[in-house]
Amino acid sequence: MDYKFQITVGMPVWGVEKYIRRSLLSVLEQDFDDMEILVVDDCGTDKSIDIVSDLANTHPKGHKIRILRQPQNMGCWAARNRVLDEAQGKYIFLIDSDDYLFDGAIPKLFKKAEETQVEATYGSIQPVDEDGKPIKDSGVDGINLPDMILRGEDKLACFANDNTQKLRLNNFIWNIMLRSDFIKKYQFRFRQTKFWDDVLFNADMQPHITSAAFISDLTYHYVIRDNSLSNYQKRDIIQAEEVRQHISNQEYLKTQCLTLINKDYFEVRMTKMMLAMFYVIKGALKNESYLSEPIPYKEYRDAIRHPLSWKQIISFKECKLTNLMFWFLGILPPSTSVALIKIIGKLRRLI
Repeated sequence: MDYKFQITVGMPVWGVEKYIRRSLLSVLEQDFDDMEILVVDDCGTDKSIDIVSDLANTHPKGHKIRILRQPQNMGCWAARNRVLDEAQGKYIFLIDSDDYLFDGAIPKLFKKAEETQVEATYGSIQPVDEDGKPIKDSGVDGINLPDMILRGEDKLACFANDNTQKLRLNNFIWNIMLRSDFIKKYQFRFRQTKFWDDVLFNADMQPHITSAAFISDLTYHYVIRDNSLSNYQKRDIIQAEEVRQHISNQEYLKTQCLTLINKDYFEVRMTKMMLAMFYVIKGALKNESYLSEPIPYKEYRDAIRHPLSWKQIISFKECKLTNLMFWFLGILPPSTSVALIKIIGKLRRLI
């Protein structure tokens, strides 16, 4: 297949006036010429796109920027799908518009992708605060990768799901150089959701990857903001609908996991999905007083319900007790189930 560029860099933009210049400059100033930069204007009300337009007109590499305007504010999921639709590069690389790249990130990832001819090339991540200061113990797993090449069906998925205690590979979709033909082959799309569209995309994509490369070099500054939609902390009011959206996303991930029931890594993957749902509920209960409206405990109980029967769980070779605990929590009366979730959370110092 003929491509107009080697790389398409895709960046959704909405409400990032404070960060967009740093983010876009980190892409423009990469020592790599054969790329296009697709900036998707998601109809924000601040000056983000004005800043993008200024860089497009004044920066020496500004001609590489192509601004794609959405018909209305549609959300990050739709903006990322627009990138997939419009990309003319052999590889697609997504970046969030409040994050930024290390010098040399694009050429390093491209070189590894070309040398190995893999479907996905991953770089390592540096979590930072809004001022760019590194954050230790950020809680973000899978950020320091080994130099490694994985080939074969389920090799990447097994690497990512080898234990429940710590992610060895982050669930985000940015900082990965993906082959366009791989994305088109499986017709991957971002699902409609206010947040976590990247996590859902990754869950759909990861089981299909048969070749991947990691580089240990840091390539991506991941900016952790206190007021981001994925963070319940330090918020005066947390919309109940936001919690429900998180729960809905986790329900999708539980259901999607059932398609992997015959995979060697299924038991660990299912356990991780159940633990992730537990953490969503834990976060909501910890911040109950900040919710815009009370969420009935039945919703939490239904969310923690295990998708498998106890007979299926009994046959597990790994994580059997953990999954039986979730199964038990899912059959109790709502008030009892939530009370136990609170006790478990407190014992583990999570609530």
